[in-house]
Amino acid sequence: MFYWPDSGINGCNTVINSNLISRFMKGIFNARPPLPKYSITWDVGKVVRYLETLFPLESLSLKMLTLKIATLLALTTAQRAQTLTNLNLNYMETSSKTVVFTMNCLQKTDRIGRINQNITLDAYKKKELCPVYTLKYYLKATKKLRKDDYLLVSFRTWRKISTSTLARWLKIVLTSSGIDVTKFQAHSFRGASTSAAFSAGITLDIIMKTANWKSAKTFKKFYLREVEAKRGVKTGKKKFINAVLSV
Repeated sequence: MFYWPDSGINGCNTVINSNLISRFMKGIFNARPPLPKYSITWDVGKVVRYLETLFPLESLSLKMLTLKIATLLALTTAQRAQTLTNLNLNYMETSSKTVVFTMNCLQKTDRIGRINQNITLDAYKKKELCPVYTLKYYLKATKKLRKDDYLLVSFRTWRKISTSTLARWLKIVLTSSGIDVTKFQAHSFRGASTSAAFSAGITLDIIMKTANWKSAKTFKKFYLREVEAKRGVKTGKKKFINAVLSV
């Protein structure tokens, strides 16, 4: 209830019945409590098996090659779309077994005293699924075409893509993998990959470090979900990538 100042009543100040407002907001919360978007998540194995068919890389169109590397990045790094679209070649270091990107711009979760960590891609035993092998081939194939220093560029304009473009690409791959995109959208990749890693026995510390989460509560509340078609629990995995890509 609001009482507006009335010059005829002793020039009173505006008074807000905070107790009434508090009760009103509590009623809204109880009627429509905030719930996670997903109660379950999709089986990462379906996407992994589809990506495995996109080989050899030489046989792929630049569009399909781009979709493959984008999806491997989303699966194996568990990063936000904003982070993936900001990966910059000028801040990349490569070796035979890893590719490391230093983030040169602020991300959504960055705070004073807590800046986003480096993004590391590890090599995988199967070339068909190896993000390092695929990334290096992608850079070689697009070297003379790209007009930007960002890793992911449009296969039409060869310039940096937006997060909505990346989401559209990931949705294409989900559809091709047999995932119901009326239920799951591109931003479900983080929950799907981290849930798969957790089911495979990856520790919370490794999952949190990979996804750049400060608190395990964030993962458990918003991302950890049961998988639609369980692949069975695997144990003994020490690397996030091995857990996610092992079918």
